[in-house]
Amino acid sequence: MEPLLGVKIGCLFSLLVLTLVCGLFPVCFKWFQTATATGRHRRVLSLLSCTSAGIFLGAGFMHMTAEALEGIESEIQKLVIQHKQ
Repeated sequence: MEPLLGVKIGCLFSLLVLTLVCGLFPVCFKWFQTATATGRHRRVLSLLSCTSAGIFLGAGFMHMTAEALEGIESEIQKLVIQHKQ
C-alpha cells in the first residue's frame, strides 16, 4: 500500500470516529433530552434544532446550486450559438 493511500484511509477512519463521537455525545446528557425539557430549556433545545436544520439545508442548497449553475450555463451557451446562426 502506498503511504498516501494509508494516510487517506487513516484520515477517513478518524473523521468517521470523530463524527460519531461528537454526534452521539449529547445523548449521554440528560440536559439534551426533550422529554424532561420545560420553559426556557425547551426553547433553547428548539433553537439548537432549528439552527442545525438550517445548516444542513444550507449545505444541501449550496451543493445543488453549483450543479444547477453548470446546467444553466451550458443551456445559455447553446441558446447563444443558436441565435448567432
